Amino acid sequence: MKNNHQSLLLRLSLMLMLAMAANSMTATNMRGDVDDDGTLSIADVTILIDYMLDHSTILNAINADLDRDGSINIADVTILVDCILGAVTFPPDEEEFNVGDVTFTMMPVEGGTFMMGATDEQGSDGSERERPVHQVTLDTYFIGQTEVTQALWIAVMGSNPSHFAGSSNPVENVSWEDCQEFIAALNQLTGRNFRLPTEAEWEFAARGGNESQGYKYAGSDNISSVAWYSGNDSWQIRGTGAYGTHPVATRMPNELMLFDMSGNVHEWCQDWYGGYTSDSQMNPTGPASGSNRVYRGGSWYFDEWFCRVSFRNAVTPTYRSYGIGLRLAL
Repeated sequence: MKNNHQSLLLRLSLMLMLAMAANSMTATNMRGDVDDDGTLSIADVTILIDYMLDHSTILNAINADLDRDGSINIADVTILVDCILGAVTFPPDEEEFNVGDVTFTMMPVEGGTFMMGATDEQGSDGSERERPVHQVTLDTYFIGQTEVTQALWIAVMGSNPSHFAGSSNPVENVSWEDCQEFIAALNQLTGRNFRLPTEAEWEFAARGGNESQGYKYAGSDNISSVAWYSGNDSWQIRGTGAYGTHPVATRMPNELMLFDMSGNVHEWCQDWYGGYTSDSQMNPTGPASGSNRVYRGGSWYFDEWFCRVSFRNAVTPTYRSYGIGLRLAL
């Protein structure tokens, strides 16, 4: 009986703390969202405590084990309360999605602040398009662990526009507008809100987010270890097996376990192209209008200058190329 009273007192105390602090907060990750409603709230705490008391409550056990110690206990309740109160944060977990028999992974990028543009590690390679360097702060988001593959494009769209066929190769020969059609169809299938990354989100992820080691390329200063590009692709010898794109995730990843953010294919971003300013920005989305859309990352066809994390270029949203594909954001 004493234990039951203590448990009830604990429950009431925690509920009171939460009620005084806030009703709920949007879940920027799934950990802690034990009722799967997209928010962290007093309802999650109630379900978690009920489960601890009698183990009869239905909950998402993966999301409930907040400290990832293999059990659900008072430590998990404490972490959830602290999270809702804003006392602690933790990075979200990666998420896997399935379309038919195709699986793809979205990796978390914990929010943070970075300097965007031709920073010091770019040396003399930084172009005027990448200046002035400016401070950018981003909220947490998810980004594709790899480029969208041809297998995923076919599963969603039923056809393959790529020049270099290969189910594990990145889809290419797609315009920015083609990508919008693909994303709309993917969202219809999954019920989620996938999109292209903003230019700032793309660069922060390519740099390794809060885990960045300050590399010139995405994951290394040694480009051959992380990128398929003209220097190791043998594109000069047309007709060889090396000419063209390569299966995704066959070079080393960057600090966030993201593959091919340098090389293989350029990747469309959501933004209209515009010049940088020196102003600090919060979740920038680029100009409100324009004539060209941004792409990033370099490709199998180009040399290392194009594969730098700060490189940026833009073309019309109807443009298609054997060297341009896409990576999803969420």
